[in-house]
Amino acid sequence: MYNSYIIVQNFKRICNRYMSSNINYFYKGMTGGQIIYNKLLQNNVTDVWISTGGAVMPLVDAFYKGKINYYLPSHEQSGGHCATGYSKVTGKPGILIVTSGPGFTNSITALTDAMNDAVPFILFSGQVPISTIGTQAFQECPSVEISKSITKWSYRVNNINELPLVIDKAFHIALSGKPGAVHIDLPKCITSKKLEENMIISTNKRLKKDLMISTNNLIPIKSQKINKKINKKIVNIINNSKKAVIIAGQGVNNSYKLLRQFSEITNIPVTTTIHAMGCFDEMNELSLEFLGMHGNASANYAVMNADLIIAIGTRFDDRITGKISTFAPKAFEAYKQNKGGIIHVNINKKEINYVLNSHYNFNMDSLLFFNTIIPYLKKTDNSDWIKTINRWKTQFPFKYNKTSNIKTQQVIEELNSYLLENNIKNYYISTGVGNHQMMASQFIKWRFPRSFLTSGSLGTMGVGLPYAIGAQIAKPDSLVIDIDGDGSFNHSIHELKSVRDNNLPLKIFIMNDGTLSMVKAWEKLFYNERYTATDLKVNPNYSKLAESFGIKGIMCDNENEIKSTIKYALNYNGPIICDFKVESDICLPLVAPGKALDDMILYPEDINNINTTMMPPG
Repeated sequence: MYNSYIIVQNFKRICNRYMSSNINYFYKGMTGGQIIYNKLLQNNVTDVWISTGGAVMPLVDAFYKGKINYYLPSHEQSGGHCATGYSKVTGKPGILIVTSGPGFTNSITALTDAMNDAVPFILFSGQVPISTIGTQAFQECPSVEISKSITKWSYRVNNINELPLVIDKAFHIALSGKPGAVHIDLPKCITSKKLEENMIISTNKRLKKDLMISTNNLIPIKSQKINKKINKKIVNIINNSKKAVIIAGQGVNNSYKLLRQFSEITNIPVTTTIHAMGCFDEMNELSLEFLGMHGNASANYAVMNADLIIAIGTRFDDRITGKISTFAPKAFEAYKQNKGGIIHVNINKKEINYVLNSHYNFNMDSLLFFNTIIPYLKKTDNSDWIKTINRWKTQFPFKYNKTSNIKTQQVIEELNSYLLENNIKNYYISTGVGNHQMMASQFIKWRFPRSFLTSGSLGTMGVGLPYAIGAQIAKPDSLVIDIDGDGSFNHSIHELKSVRDNNLPLKIFIMNDGTLSMVKAWEKLFYNERYTATDLKVNPNYSKLAESFGIKGIMCDNENEIKSTIKYALNYNGPIICDFKVESDICLPLVAPGKALDDMILYPEDINNINTTMMPPG
């Protein structure tokens, strides 16, 4: 969706234009807030989330009867998650505007969540006037000092003349290279001041140096240099591999069609991270679904037995590698024999050879890599490998033990069946964090990129509902479903007001088991069943809660009614909450912390045979 090379070149042209002309004359007579508003329009912003307050009022006032839609969250953190959900489905930066002090500090979790999951996100925070900074003025907070370590760029505006270029740089930084979060702090004296003729001066050298910094090293390697390197070594290794596997990460979302072409040509199977689920159609026979701690057993076995791993658009996160010293032993052996190894394609240079020393590294966008290498590929001689993988698939499917009570897995299975049987394609599914999140990953057949919205790296509970809100606003004609756990949903109940205020037709499925099931499972496995702080005690009556917000609410506690409940909810004309009374369960497979990727607890009966004091969780 966004080409890093083009973004960098466009920003350089913008910088040169600012440096060589008095472009600020265009903004003569505008307040700082009005300048920012106009820059948002110029950067194609159509939707923002606003949590107003005294320090940010000059900016908020610029939205009065304007062209940009704005939405009012009940809490700044949820507002940030709404903007993140919006960004996840569009690829455009999510925009959150908050006031100073607590308005900013309430946004920290959303800011970190977006940064950790490489989501383009821009936070504009109000700030006390420059003359009062450092005096503990009302609602003052050292915002930039707090946010600089959790953003790609954090900057306090010091002069109204800076604003146009600062805003353009914010968009450039959020989108270029590996996307992420940006924070712009706005003192009230800057946003309320008018840009007058005698204030329009050439941007000083300090600003030019700061705003141009690091643009050169964001440009990917030129394709002709890549060709020479690929032709001599990499193509030969790929075409002659016997047991290759592709690991696709979030960086493939924008090049998923080429990923599918790559696999089709070579007959190499594909596994994904959770942020890339849907990039490769999981109904395809070459799909291994997702890998990792709760991933598909066949994917984990394939990675551990592959002679060649082609990791594209992903980092080697601990949740997908297991114990790093034991990861992919066959690939390392093949490298020593010059017959395989690990190919790593990552746009973020810092993530190459960071936790794992891969063998053939390409610091570039996945689109550039695919376009360069695909013309040279051919089908690999891997029929025995495919047979082995298919045997693993048959032997180790995702499964669970049915009881007389409803299981979360059952509900999600029925939802998946409904989507497939009715050939529904235009949908997005969000989750909170916990068992329901991993079970949704397992029991939905993911077919379309960007269709799964969840918090990966930070693991933020409460994101399911606000992610869904942002997605529904971005895609008003799409079916948006929030599969949530009761514990996670309780973090963001207040955003039901946003659902009602904007009449969003969300379908909210709450897996209500009265406990924090994922943590409880770890207490069982690693803390000798010392269950502490995981019992939710008394949950709300979610159907009545829904009705109190003017939203339809229903409840299901009968296995025979799961299918009809799902059908009713998905066809209901408006927002609806479905309270599913489910039985707490453990999510399997599970790669225990400190264990190799193929050392999995596969079945419930295996739990009683493991050493429950073997390691602390981590």
